[in-house]
Amino acid sequence: MKNKDVLEIIFIRHAETEYTDIGDRDNCDGNLNKNGEKQCEIIGEKLKSVEIDALISSSLLRAFKTATGVAKAKGSKDTIEICPELIECGCTEGYFGCSEEYLKKYYENAKMCENLFGTETYSFGCEAKADNDLRAKIVIDYLKNRFDFGDRVAVFSHHGFLEYLIPTALGVEPHIFRFSLNNISMNVVQFCRDGNVILKDINK
Repeated sequence: MKNKDVLEIIFIRHAETEYTDIGDRDNCDGNLNKNGEKQCEIIGEKLKSVEIDALISSSLLRAFKTATGVAKAKGSKDTIEICPELIECGCTEGYFGCSEEYLKKYYENAKMCENLFGTETYSFGCEAKADNDLRAKIVIDYLKNRFDFGDRVAVFSHHGFLEYLIPTALGVEPHIFRFSLNNISMNVVQFCRDGNVILKDINK
């Protein structure tokens, strides 16, 4: 059951990955291994009965396929929104993940985020801390502005960038504290109507 006084964001790290089956993608864009495919089923089972208003994924294949595990387990045709701003830190310069057309081979009901703030002319860096700080702030502001209290959103991203996203959501400087982020781990942040922000679950 959702809390009408809370906007809840479930930050999810992708499933286990390998980099031996890159195909026509960039070297930074690995694919799930066999264990990762099983982990997608596990995260799907965990969330299949949880009411989620939006599934938003990085455009890197490993995160997107993790999101498909949840969508398929829910037995619905929920749209997975593709957001290049959620890609991992340190990706190859000029590479912003897979296209909508490419990802639709794995899950047909996928589309680029409707209010996408990054495109092929993407202006944020993936290396300098200040660039990642800015990217995290823009993502969090976007989520808070788009969604309302009572909504629950699942965001699929990567270890490095989640270490920016989650602290930014909590209103603290990234890397002041560190925490474990296992594959398919869930970290839940709640934005409360009274102005408080709660880290509800860590590495669940």
